[in-house]
Amino acid sequence: MGILKEWSLYARAARLSLAAVRKKFFRHASTAPDERWFKHYDAAVPFRIDLPDVPLYHFLDTASREAGRKIAMVYYNRKFTYQRLHDLSQRFAAGLQKLGVQPGDRVALCMPNIPQFMISYWAALYAGAVVVPINPLNSERELLHQLELSRARVLIVLDRLYGRVNNIRTQTKLTHVVVACLETYMPPLLNWAMQVQKQMRQTLNKINRTSDTLFFRQLLAYRPSTVLAPIRTALPALLLFTGGVTGIAKAAMISHRNAVANTLQARAWIGDVQDRSETLLGVLPLSHSYGMTACHHLAVQAQATLVLHPRFDLKRVVRDIKKYRVTLFPGVPTMYSSVVHYARRRPVDLSSVRACISGGAALPLSLQDEFEKLTKGHLVEGYGLTEASPITHCNPVHGKRKGGSIGLPLPNTEARICDLFTQKPLGLHQIGEIQVRGPQVMEGYWQEEEETARVRSADGWLFTGDIGYEDEDGFFFVIDRKKDIISCGGYNIFPSEVEAVLLEHPAVAEAAVLGMPDAHYGAVVKAIVVPKPNHTLRESDLFAFCTGKLAKYKMPKKIVFQQELPKTILGKVLKYQLADLQNPVC
Repeated sequence: MGILKEWSLYARAARLSLAAVRKKFFRHASTAPDERWFKHYDAAVPFRIDLPDVPLYHFLDTASREAGRKIAMVYYNRKFTYQRLHDLSQRFAAGLQKLGVQPGDRVALCMPNIPQFMISYWAALYAGAVVVPINPLNSERELLHQLELSRARVLIVLDRLYGRVNNIRTQTKLTHVVVACLETYMPPLLNWAMQVQKQMRQTLNKINRTSDTLFFRQLLAYRPSTVLAPIRTALPALLLFTGGVTGIAKAAMISHRNAVANTLQARAWIGDVQDRSETLLGVLPLSHSYGMTACHHLAVQAQATLVLHPRFDLKRVVRDIKKYRVTLFPGVPTMYSSVVHYARRRPVDLSSVRACISGGAALPLSLQDEFEKLTKGHLVEGYGLTEASPITHCNPVHGKRKGGSIGLPLPNTEARICDLFTQKPLGLHQIGEIQVRGPQVMEGYWQEEEETARVRSADGWLFTGDIGYEDEDGFFFVIDRKKDIISCGGYNIFPSEVEAVLLEHPAVAEAAVLGMPDAHYGAVVKAIVVPKPNHTLRESDLFAFCTGKLAKYKMPKKIVFQQELPKTILGKVLKYQLADLQNPVC
């Protein structure tokens, strides 16, 4: 890994000779991002990375060759070395080929974070297939849509979800369904308990083994193929579904090149990742782009140990951090908040945690400070989107960070703010749409050329749909979603402004703001509020509270109280579902 040492060397030199570093890492002056960004990069972070042209499975090949005896993953105390993960993946790949899977075919995975997910993920890549990760929490309707759109040939699914698949199977292009059992790789006693529980569940559908319905272990019986399908790195490795916040599911085509690039960008940004020395907590869903890159890909590339958690179980998270000496903990604010609240009630040992990158939602400064005091490590906010594999920005892990900012563009990444209507680049502190360009940006949407043209320019700029600005230091700030802006009588209202005021009220736990049809103004503000437990709120209380804190046209005209807000698996509020319920408009 000499190149990492070289990055570090040149990054340190940057503090003395920026020109020398630019000459080393930039092929053309026009490709260099604004020097504002460089000034605040951590010393060990390179300005640019020379990216290898290799398929994604190169990470596992290298890990099995260089660190075959190293523990690759831990699942309820069951450990797998890199050599074993590689062998099982190769065997499963041979099994997929026996089922008729050809290069370019889509293989869908619908499982939580269990060993079978990782095994079948790499196996599909080895077989030359395109992996289609599907959120196991999806409804039957969502599952059908994603299988139809991807035209997946094979689906590997958790046994507890088989009934959902069986109901829609005839409406898809599936030729085979492979069933993975949750308890297969659990320790014996826990395995037995899960088996008993499964037998007692009356709702569990019986799975009949047929020629087109198999069990996971059957595909592990084949001898690994010695010939891998040739892969061009510009071809899709993954179809990642996005659009969960808008309700319109599209499949972003992430190439081998995209995925490799973003993994190396993430590693470089953390700065001090050591091969074969790290332990990552894998509690983010591996079916999501964030968990895919920040947990799964990063762990394998760094030849680290990934501690798998099928779901966020707070007590187990705290216990495993201590037990396995977790060093890197990618997550979302609600996870860190839960850990902090747990630590207030009882002593915990989180001293091994060195770095955490938070995504999915804004990271409160108070939470950041308390978590860092608790662990003595670093917790910083990052930013990304599925169409960018997903990470594009992050606050420096060790150096200067700014509260409320999504941070600086990663190495090899360009970012700019453009006018919402003309698409012309804007100056500092001017509000517009955030656009990004880099090797991690998707090739386009699967079978959606028109939609691709709406979000990706011919010269590679991705239109994020997020509204924000850049400050004088090169830090970027997100204000709101472009689609969520409310147009009221010619004025633009950012819902986040109104939500921030509502959240200042001591009895408000959560708030979501949308537009509501109005005959005179076109749209006015409507708020959906979740009160804190054991608190009573009235609409008049909040009207009075907001008066004087918001301009008159930004004041909510109606406030609705609900017990909870619908959210994605990463905690983003699904405003389109609130729109369906409350009939708002933007």
